[in-house]
Amino acid sequence: MFYPESYTIACQLFYRLLGFIYFFAFGAFLFQIRGLIGENGILPLKDHLNFLRKFPLRKRLHYAPTLFWFNSSNTALMSLTTLGVLSSILLMLGWYPSIQLILLYFLYLSIVGGGQDFLAFGWEGFLLEITIHAYFMSLTIVPCYLIWASANCLLFRFHFQAGAVKLLSKDPAWTNLTAIAHHYQSQPLPNTIAWYAHKLPMWFQKGSVLGMFFAEMIAPFGIFWGDFARLTTCAILVLLQYGIWLTGNFSFLNHLTAVFCIILINNAVLSNVWEIPVESVEPSLYLVILVNIIGGALLLLQFLRLWNAFFPEIVLEKFFHRIAPLHLANRYGIFAVMTTQRYEIVIEGSLDGEHWEEYLFRYKPSEISRRPRRISPYQPRIDWQAWFLPFTEYEAEPWFKNFLVHLLKGTPDVLALLRKNPFPSAPPRYIRSVIYDYTFTSYEERKRNGSWWNRTLIGEYSPAMYLREKHL
Repeated sequence: MFYPESYTIACQLFYRLLGFIYFFAFGAFLFQIRGLIGENGILPLKDHLNFLRKFPLRKRLHYAPTLFWFNSSNTALMSLTTLGVLSSILLMLGWYPSIQLILLYFLYLSIVGGGQDFLAFGWEGFLLEITIHAYFMSLTIVPCYLIWASANCLLFRFHFQAGAVKLLSKDPAWTNLTAIAHHYQSQPLPNTIAWYAHKLPMWFQKGSVLGMFFAEMIAPFGIFWGDFARLTTCAILVLLQYGIWLTGNFSFLNHLTAVFCIILINNAVLSNVWEIPVESVEPSLYLVILVNIIGGALLLLQFLRLWNAFFPEIVLEKFFHRIAPLHLANRYGIFAVMTTQRYEIVIEGSLDGEHWEEYLFRYKPSEISRRPRRISPYQPRIDWQAWFLPFTEYEAEPWFKNFLVHLLKGTPDVLALLRKNPFPSAPPRYIRSVIYDYTFTSYEERKRNGSWWNRTLIGEYSPAMYLREKHL
């Protein structure tokens, strides 16, 4: 049944596997954080916090709930990230899970709170919201009922809202069931299998959309039924995540969601591979009462957030805005409106203003002959951020302006985020960005010239730039 005493093995596995997610979440920053928000990064955290210091303390913590208020140097960034990696390993090993979970929550909240544009993805909040539930669940061997109920409601709400936002958007690509036919090509970072999936017949693409809506909006109701229904729901939701992972690169989101689904598998199934944990000491009555009170509050937040998704109210919007920095009840749902074309921003540098050389990102589409890679659960933040550029004007993207300036300066920490710097000896005199329309090649084109992409130049995205001091 739904009762937590039947799922104690699942909870122990869930905590450990959450450590696996954090290992990749923090581990990725070891190679990126200095170039993104370091002292010589694209959006230096120190500058951001100095700007916020003019506001009252309450507002400062609202806009940047981070431990980096004490120290935002490169050493502090790398130290906190390394501590996160070490804590995630201890959590995987099952060493004092409650301590590791609350530590990881505050460490990751600090990176999210200071990450600015580069940490604004939905899975950051999902990970934090799951972690705060996991922490209170871990305080007793058998999770207290209300925190257990809230965790299950979160799993339901995450999937149900993901399907609902697509229908509420009234995007014709979803209503006519063609969205996935576009998605394989237009998603942020396609992989090789996406190239093949894009060529499947339309009946399959439309059937995939129907299957997705079933998995997101109907199957999750099985979470609140008996053991068999929960196990079946787990299989459906994990299969959905596997399909998304198979054809895309969505950071650690698919892995995280699959790990969360483990709470649907009862002891009767898992006892064949894992020993049922026994509580050696009866939990304190005061602890049980406190956790149930907190669980009840989180459960109420789940209901309010779900209600507000369908019946938005100003009062609730203001309330959720107030508590948003803690990520206790996030809004969920991505790709509400499906992008049907793929535009890519290509950055070029020049020594003379006549001959231009391309900078190459590590994973986003660039050369037409380069095979799309599989990289999840690793997330290259700069590649992801660049995917959003074509949807806005150049003037509206301060991070991109800073990025181009760093390329003109030849800043090592920023250049390390790229796969190829065409000016290894000295930075270019001029830099610009242009926009291309990318499409997958056909089987015939792939066989003929080995290309995975076709691309057509659309025009200029940002004008040619140079640093004034270079002309002095």
